[in-house]
Amino acid sequence: MLKVFSLIFSLIIFLAVIWIIIPAPAYQLWLFSVVVSEWSLWLGMFSIIAIIFSFLILSSKGKSNFWIAPLIISTIALLISLYPFISVLPLAKEQNVSLSFSEYFSGLIGEKLSGINFTTQTFSTVGGQQLQLDIYFPSIKNENNGASIIVIHGGSWNAGNRNDFPQWNKWLAANGFTVFDIDYRIAPQPNFKTAIGDVKCAILWIKENAGEFNIEPDRIALLGRSAGAHLALLAAYTADDSRLPAACPKKTQVEKVRAVISFYAPVDLFWAYDNPANEYVIDGKKTLAAFLGGNPHESDEIRNNYELATPTSHISPNTSPTLIVHGGYDQFVRGENMRFLDIKLKENNIPHKAIYIPYAQHGFDYNFHGWGSQIIKAVMLQFLIEHTRKE
Repeated sequence: MLKVFSLIFSLIIFLAVIWIIIPAPAYQLWLFSVVVSEWSLWLGMFSIIAIIFSFLILSSKGKSNFWIAPLIISTIALLISLYPFISVLPLAKEQNVSLSFSEYFSGLIGEKLSGINFTTQTFSTVGGQQLQLDIYFPSIKNENNGASIIVIHGGSWNAGNRNDFPQWNKWLAANGFTVFDIDYRIAPQPNFKTAIGDVKCAILWIKENAGEFNIEPDRIALLGRSAGAHLALLAAYTADDSRLPAACPKKTQVEKVRAVISFYAPVDLFWAYDNPANEYVIDGKKTLAAFLGGNPHESDEIRNNYELATPTSHISPNTSPTLIVHGGYDQFVRGENMRFLDIKLKENNIPHKAIYIPYAQHGFDYNFHGWGSQIIKAVMLQFLIEHTRKE
């Protein structure tokens, strides 16, 4: 009985951890791959238990080689489970970040940043639709007070909700920043102009009401994830560009922001259309066509939409400082996007930092306590302090 259980147990663990290193054949398995890559050491502990079972079989009465198969399988599973941690060690050393096992294993216990609440306000009403934002106020007094972060959610430009990563908003507030987590229109599509227009409208509304929130209008940074990261980059890089106007009337403020943070953003949309990531997980061509109005090879007009909506097309010597984050196993947005943006920013001498997390999947930061998140929290805080401080 122990022999059969040991073999089945080791196979289950192996079949779970294997998705850390191989592409998922379906969306649901991609979701599972995010979980197992971010909490891999938990599975590693089960692998150790499976190895112990193998040695128990070896020490039992009767000669049998049955222990060899589960031992090999569970050992391979253990090595795969260690990959996320081992792969980030050089990056952690480079960024001078001490990785914490106690924080990592606290990830299943619950959110520690309790007591930080938010309020909700409407910043625009368009076509009868209210666009709202959640506001997290700083919980401490420090030099970051007065600076604010506008957070833009992901969802392939056609889904998603604000406040989808609340633990990060609470953490930013706990470090003295005021956080605004905003809506934008996700329908009807094509919506690239309305979505970016809504983001810019939020920037202007927040600046115009800065006194109410005790913030300084010239100390604002943008932070986006996936499609929201694309919009964050585009909003920062096209401030006051009449081709991509705000969706609300301007008053006295300008759209310029101090800095922008991009988590796994597509940055060259024409290239992304021709070079999609894992099409078993997401139909990248269909997603881009819906957002931008069609196939860029169909007409000059549609191709111009792709060009206009491509952040790298708008980089100049006046571009805002940028922090780029991407994962090595991203199956939604190919890693070349980070390289394209990094090169273009270097060419224009823009202050920026590019952080490539070798093991990470798209959405890795959903695990607030994971290895990737531990590194990014340290890097991001330093970046924000440097680029939103009082001038």
